[in-house]
Amino acid sequence: MGEWQQAGLYDPDAPAAADRLALLEFLDSLGCTLDEMVVSDRQGRLFALSGDRVIRPGTRRWSTADASRETGLEAALLERFWRALGLPDPDGTLSDEDLEALRMVAAYRALVGDDAALGLARVLGGAISRIAEAGSSAIRSGFSQVALTVSGSEVATARAYADITALVPGVVRLMDSAYRHHLDVARKHFEAVEGDTVGLTVRCGVAFADLSGFTTMSGQLELAELSTLLVGFEEHASDVVHSGGGRVVKFLGDAVMFVSSDPVRLVAIARDLVLHPAAVEVGVVVRAGCAFGEVLAQDGDYFGTPVNLAARLADSAEPGEVLVDEACAKRLGTSQSLGDGEPRVLRGFADPVPAYPVVLPLR
Repeated sequence: MGEWQQAGLYDPDAPAAADRLALLEFLDSLGCTLDEMVVSDRQGRLFALSGDRVIRPGTRRWSTADASRETGLEAALLERFWRALGLPDPDGTLSDEDLEALRMVAAYRALVGDDAALGLARVLGGAISRIAEAGSSAIRSGFSQVALTVSGSEVATARAYADITALVPGVVRLMDSAYRHHLDVARKHFEAVEGDTVGLTVRCGVAFADLSGFTTMSGQLELAELSTLLVGFEEHASDVVHSGGGRVVKFLGDAVMFVSSDPVRLVAIARDLVLHPAAVEVGVVVRAGCAFGEVLAQDGDYFGTPVNLAARLADSAEPGEVLVDEACAKRLGTSQSLGDGEPRVLRGFADPVPAYPVVLPLR
């Protein structure tokens, strides 16, 4: 107790002295050092140190130069990888666990080269950043005790932080399990697409589906209603795409981009998105565009003319309509009835493009 007083962490005459003492004893039981407590207290977040210990265990920290020597990655390249992950300057912040991860980066780089390894780092960084932010948002909205203004007690908030961050190792295990499954699904997808399965260029179907009139709706809805709408769209879009054998590439606000090696399956997914009962029930009108052709599959995304064409077809579609390009239409055979492919002027395309509407059943 004496060292806490000398460090300015504890004042026995303060109004909340008992609560502060209980907090310090709790942090001490977790193995938090005096220096860590002083730094956190200066930042006004001493109560959060209980969670920090779970999220970033251990006290040893490595400099960039030391980490470079340990991992075999040049210091400049190590920093490039760290920035590619979307993280700040790593100097003096790297833990033993970070070094193990960077050793994996070095091994991966040796197999695929700098560009591919940096590309993976950027994709990982973007995905994990979103996961972390989504988790933090969910905690703030659903577990109010992590807010000091709600609990009114530093030690109660510290215990809440400790409880919620105790789930972090489990989340990491869930990510590991999901990653392995996704690798297997990705392998099967690329085995099924047309083209050179060793290279980055493949031939497959690409589609976009979005909420018709979303800009107008977003100006009329309360933020909570807008959130519910987007979450509902993402949920039912993911369900439809995955159950239909497609792959979600990404969500872009009110739109979803997905791919399939099979044009028949691609169009069926787009049709099911437009006709999905969940969308109809809440009054959401979906439209979609599909195209087929040679695309560049890189860094978890797809690029090329069919991608642009599918996006523009979705933009051109009427509410509740699915449009497909000529290449996709030729591969549908008798599996799907199509309307006449009237040429349409699409943004970004010099010449009018034939667009075939999918004949949908009456709602």
